[in-house]
Amino acid sequence: MAFRLIRIIRVIVVVCFISGASGFAQPEPWQKIAPVGESFTVLMPTQAVEASRIIPLNDKDSIRERVYSSLATGRRYLLVAFTKTSPDRVPALSSYDNFMRGMEQSFRSVEGEVSKSLTFDRDLSDDSGIVRQYHLKVGEYSGVARLLATEKAFYALMVIGAEADDAEVQRFLSSFTIGEANPSNQLSGVIVDVPTNSEAFKRLSTELPPEPWPKTAGPIMGGVLNGKAVSLPVPEYPAAARKAHESGEVAVKIIIDETGNVIWAEVSDGSANLREAALSAAWKARFTPTRLMGQPVKVSGRIIYNFVAR
Repeated sequence: MAFRLIRIIRVIVVVCFISGASGFAQPEPWQKIAPVGESFTVLMPTQAVEASRIIPLNDKDSIRERVYSSLATGRRYLLVAFTKTSPDRVPALSSYDNFMRGMEQSFRSVEGEVSKSLTFDRDLSDDSGIVRQYHLKVGEYSGVARLLATEKAFYALMVIGAEADDAEVQRFLSSFTIGEANPSNQLSGVIVDVPTNSEAFKRLSTELPPEPWPKTAGPIMGGVLNGKAVSLPVPEYPAAARKAHESGEVAVKIIIDETGNVIWAEVSDGSANLREAALSAAWKARFTPTRLMGQPVKVSGRIIYNFVAR
């Protein structure tokens, strides 16, 4: 009886161990992303990384866009949102037909030694809007793309390294929804392209499958940004600085995202006793969004704070 009980216990332990091991092997749960300033949500298999890329739309027009990427199980999941514009700004983004041709033209360009192609598959449009599906190829990797249109924007959803009938591809494509714009960076679920996240972007650009648009587009230079702020909180005068009667300038380098929010800040010059107060104030500053060819872009520059001894 005791021997039989021991055998039962052993079986239970083995079963539990196998179950636990299989649990460890399971992939991370899919994550919903809602990038700040964007009006969509989508599921991605890993945390999404936002990288600014230059996307050619025809022989003349190339635009800077935020590309949201997720790498998992040998596949690259991508989503790009394009703001609809007037024909005099960016003709390729003035209508769906122009957008479709612009995307096809974008995949005819060659980046380095990587060839690309985008060929029409089928029309999935219905009463809710225009949706067309494409076969794509980037280097030796095949994939699927969907080009969508709403009243104010165009969207490109892509998976490189898998076919359209794959269950995970369908999960990604079917999870895309349009809603209200997200106003908060804390709710985005996205790693943004700022210096502190440089390792994430190094991985993004080197792992396979390759990117369709690898050319980076850093923030445009804005110089001193004090006069462009719509809200520029005054920093508190630190007690240590007051005691020492310190005064002077503190310069804070910042990056502003496409919605006018500060997404990165670092003190570049100034007294040690004044730096923390200046940095804290810089994070709270807000700016008018900057547009280039009708598309919102990131801006880098400086805020100068003048501390006067009290």
